[in-house]
This record gives sequence, C-alpha cells and structure tokens, in this order.
Amino acid sequence: MSQIRILSDSLANRIAAGEVIERPASVVKELVENALDAGATRISVKVTQGGRRLIQVSDDGCGMNREDAMLCIEPHATSKIRDEADIDRISTLGFRGEALPSIASVSRFQLQTRIPAEMSGTEVLIENGALRDVRDCGCPVGTTVRIEHLFAAVPGRRKFLQSPPTEEGHIHECVLMQALGNPEVAFELIMNDREAVRANRAPELGARIAMLLGRDVFSAMIEVDYEEAGIQVSGYIARPGLTRSSRREQRVFVNGRPAAANTIYYGIRDAYHTMVMKGRYPPAVLRIEVDPHRVDVNVHPAKREVRFREARLAGKVVTAAVGRALRELAGELGTRASVPGGVFPGGAFPPLEFGSTIEQQRLPLQTFSPAPSAAPHVPDGADLPSAANPVEAGGEEPCPLPPEGGQGTSPSVATRGEITALDILGRLGDHYLVAQGSNGLVLVDQHAAHERVLFEQLLATARGKPGLQQQLLLPVTIDLPPDDAGLLRTHLERFQTLGFCLEPFGGNTFLITAVPSRFPEENVTGLVRDILDDIREGGAPSSKASDIRIAQAACRHAVKVNDSLKNEEIGQLLGDLARAEMPYTCPHGRPVMINITFAELQKRFGRHS
Repeated sequence: MSQIRILSDSLANRIAAGEVIERPASVVKELVENALDAGATRISVKVTQGGRRLIQVSDDGCGMNREDAMLCIEPHATSKIRDEADIDRISTLGFRGEALPSIASVSRFQLQTRIPAEMSGTEVLIENGALRDVRDCGCPVGTTVRIEHLFAAVPGRRKFLQSPPTEEGHIHECVLMQALGNPEVAFELIMNDREAVRANRAPELGARIAMLLGRDVFSAMIEVDYEEAGIQVSGYIARPGLTRSSRREQRVFVNGRPAAANTIYYGIRDAYHTMVMKGRYPPAVLRIEVDPHRVDVNVHPAKREVRFREARLAGKVVTAAVGRALRELAGELGTRASVPGGVFPGGAFPPLEFGSTIEQQRLPLQTFSPAPSAAPHVPDGADLPSAANPVEAGGEEPCPLPPEGGQGTSPSVATRGEITALDILGRLGDHYLVAQGSNGLVLVDQHAAHERVLFEQLLATARGKPGLQQQLLLPVTIDLPPDDAGLLRTHLERFQTLGFCLEPFGGNTFLITAVPSRFPEENVTGLVRDILDDIREGGAPSSKASDIRIAQAACRHAVKVNDSLKNEEIGQLLGDLARAEMPYTCPHGRPVMINITFAELQKRFGRHS
C-alpha cells in the first residue's frame, strides 16, 4: 500500500494558510490589498481583540457578481493574471489567488459583495474551509469580508499569537503603510470600538504624511523627486537632525506595494553618509516606480520582499535621489514651520535649515591657529600655539540643551547669507559659540563646524577635484620611520591631490611646503602620520573607501572644543560653512547649529505676542 497520499483540499488550504496568514495583520493586509485592486476609494477596517475575535474589511470597490464570489474562494482562482507571461509584469497587489481560501480555511468567513449593475448582492458563508451557505443579500456596492475566530480550529497556531495589544500594533502598522502608499484612498481603522486611524482622501503624499505621522514630523521632512535609468523615486525624507533607532520608519513602496528591499535601505543609508550618527536611521516615505519587468514581487510567501533585477542600479538611483534632495536643502529657502523639540527624543535637535544662496564676498584666506583658552575672543596678533591634546574624531558626545517637556529648541529657516551675518555674542562653556540670528539665539559647535568644512574640502580633493593649497612661510620637516617613509614615497601623488606638497629632504626626512587650504599648520605632521596609518590599514588609497578614510583622518585635526578663535577666524569659519555642500552636521552626524527662536523664548518666559 502506498505511503504517499494526496492531501484533501481543506488540509492543503490550512497548510497554505501557514505561509500566507502568519498573524491577524496578514489577514488585514490581504483583504486591504484586494480592496485596492478592486478600485476602492474608501476602506474601513474593524478589529476586536487583536483580530482573534473579529476582523472586518469593507470597501466601495467594483464588487463581484455571484459567479465571481463563488470562484474567489477557490484555491488559485484570480482575476489578476491570465498566463505565464503576466507573472513578469504584475501590476496588482494580489495575484496568486491564495489569500481568501487560506483565510476561509482557518476562520468563520463571511463575504458580502455587490456590483453596480445588480440590485442585490451575494453572501457566502464558510466555516473552517467548509461551505455553509450562499444566498442573495442586501448590501452596498463593493465588498465586505468578515473574519471571526481566527485560528480557533488550529490551536497550534493560535497559541503562538502575541497578546492582543501586540497584534493590534502590527495591524495598525499595516493599515498605516497602506494609507501612506495610497493617499487618494480614504482609510479608517477601528480597534475595539475606538478609532485608531482616520485618513480622508488626500491630494498628494505630503498631505497624507502630515495627516498620519503628524505635522511636526512632516515639517522636518523634505521632498524627493528624481528619475534616472527608467526608475522614478518620489516621496519625503527626514532632515539629518531627525533620526530613529531602527529602520521601522523607513517606509518604501515599489510600484505601489509596501515592500522590504535592502537595496533601497542601503541606498538611503549611503545618501546620508556623514550626516547622521552610526546606528541612527532617518524616517522616509519613498515611492519607487519601475517597469514591472525589472522587479520580482513573487519571492516571498507573504509578498513582503521585492527583488530588483538590477539591484545595484536601483540602489544607486535611490542614493542619487535622496542625495540630491539633501544637497538642494542647502540651497533653497526653507518654507517648513518650526518643529518643536519634543519631536526629537534625547535632545537630538535638527540643525538650522539654510535657504537660497546669497553671494558672499570671500574673506581673505586665514589659517586657523587655535590656542587653549576659555576667553571668547583673543586679540589679533596673539601667539596661538596648537592645542595640546587633540580630540579624536567621533570622541565627543553631543551636548543637547535640557529643555522642559521637550520644548525650547527648534530649527530655524535661514539663508546662507544669514550664517555669515550671525552676530557672535560670546562662548558657552568650551564647546559653543553663542550668536544672535535673524529670528533668535543660535549655538554653533565650533569643532563640528570646522570638521564639516575640512571634511568636504579634503573629500572633494580625494575624489578627484584639485586641492586648494596654502603655501607655508616656513617649510615644516617631518622625520618618519623607514616603513612610513617608503609608504609616503609611494603615495606622494595622493598627498598632492589632498592639498599637500611634500619633498624628499634626505634619508627618511621630508619637507612640507604646502598644506590644504585653511588647515592649521601646527597639526600638519600629525595629519600626515594619520593619513599614512589610514593608507596602511585601508589598502590601496585609490579606492573610494580609502579616500573617505583619508578625509576623515583630516577631520581629527579640526579646531577643538576648548580652542579660542579670533574674530576673523570665526568669520572665515562661518563663511566656509555657508559655502559647504551640507552644512547641517559634522561628518559623524552631530548637529553643527541649533536655534532657539524668539517665539520660543517668549513662550518660556510667559510672554505672549
């Protein structure tokens, strides 16, 4: 007698349900996707006890006639694809024909549906895979699916469900994702008879983001609109000051489908390189539109993942799209409202926004010559020795203000001209310059500001742009160990592109006659040694990664938190910062500036305008 048997349809559907229906949120996802494919403009979701007792999804889509209502509960019955060729050009959210029969096999399933051409609808009732009744019913145009007692007949699955609040959290995120991806559709989520989500139809994505995520969060985001190589990227990304501890709020849609795609996540990460701290993730809502032939959505049982046929190209386009939006942020006049500090937990407030470019007269070339001093200013001409204890890059922690209740600081809208026009009032501790701007008090982290300026200058030269040099009045000699001397001889051309001029001076000694523009002369020998160390550790310095390490090594020699700058040096620093491509953060993601507006000061002091 044969040991192998063909499973019954009911048992096969239950097994399939284990892949398609992982939890109540999976049911909501499948039913909402069906509603969207049916052309719904309004979708209502009701849930009780985390979906264990009840899940109901209603829509005003095209509905089904009696014949289709019966076919939709059959395995692998679908209106979305006709032949094998359709699999390579899937444009709908559903396409397998597995969801409804899988759901019906593990619950009490009731479907009511009607098409516009008919006066009455059709009701189908199924209990744990067994058809109980089919009859005419009165119902509006569209479809309502009611799921009760999910997994009641499969105790092995039911016991692995999380607590109702946890399952409700997954359902909430599911509906939120679909609502963000379809702003033209109205959504409603009712959980335990309480409204959890209500989103009216929105004219565009930005309005839907403000509606669902809050105006405070939306005001800290910038728009992305970019196309390259047939890949369209649109949506909104956070300014560098707004980050989270996980990628959970990086929401990606590929051809309208909520999707997890590492290619896209890595593209976002690369665009924010040197703008956010390690382990922090800026929120984003991005929509990727690409020819369906170039993306495979049939790689995961629950359709959570997508795979690009040209993954590297897709990631590159996303990096370019997000990067351009961030660069444009430095050159446009911001129009977002002020964002309360409470939006940024832990005091990680975003830096100033900068607006339209205003031509500035370039200040005479100055060399920073910092000296350890607590005084806010040092008289011109004073002898300024270099700091005794350089601070390693990344060694400082941000020092946020402690506002009450998350209030008190916010980004400000400023033009580039306003950066150089700041009225420096003094110093705060050893870290910050205190200044007055056009709309309030501004604190500038002098180390972060100079670090950003040096980083951009040296990174630009490391990537092939000619380096700006300043000739030294008195050449500096540097004696190196034999191995370092040999390494330097091999890479003299690389140092030249970074803005150095080094000449052999006999034996293992070299003469430094020029250094990168505005670099402290006193630190030059230490920088040369650091670059040699990075070349040794990073391998061939011609690679982009090695170039970035070289530039980061230079940043270790920016002015320190306890260094006092002369007036003209402060002016030069702010001028250079205003010309920076991304003046908001240091290369490690810390803010360069924060602003306390006059309006916020008035509020804190109990004054009302």
